[in-house]
Amino acid sequence: MSLLRGPVLIVEDDPDIRESLQHFLEIHGHLVRAASHGKEALEVMGRSPRPAVVVLDMSLPVMDGHRLLTARRTDEALRAIPIIILSAGLAGMSPRDRALYASTYGVAAFLAKPVEPMRLLETVERHAVRAEAPTAGVPV
Repeated sequence: MSLLRGPVLIVEDDPDIRESLQHFLEIHGHLVRAASHGKEALEVMGRSPRPAVVVLDMSLPVMDGHRLLTARRTDEALRAIPIIILSAGLAGMSPRDRALYASTYGVAAFLAKPVEPMRLLETVERHAVRAEAPTAGVPV
C-alpha cells in the first residue's frame, strides 16, 4: 500500500504510454490518476485528494506542459505539488537550462523518454508528498 498523501497524477496524451505508466505504478502499490492534457490535469490537481506528485509530459494538446506549469505558479496549493517532467524533448536542454527551468517553475526532477521503469518509480517515490505517519501510543 502506498504511503503517499494522494495519488500519482500522470499527464500524458499518448494512451499507450499513459496506460503503461499507470499500470506499472499501480503494480507497485500506488493509486494513480491520469489526464491526457494540461487543462484536465489542472482540474484533477484542484480536486481532493490532491496528487502527491505529477508526472508531466510537456508536449500535450489543449494545454501543454509549459502552460500548465505557468498556471500552477499562480496557485499556492498547486505549487506545493511536486512535478516530475517526463519528456523526449529534454535532450536539447543543457543541465544549466534544466536547473533554471526547475527553479523558475518548481520542477522537482526531469526524466527523458523512454524512461527505465524502475528509475521512474524511484523518482516518484523520492519526490512525492508523503502521508504523515500515525503516531502510535501517543495520547491525543
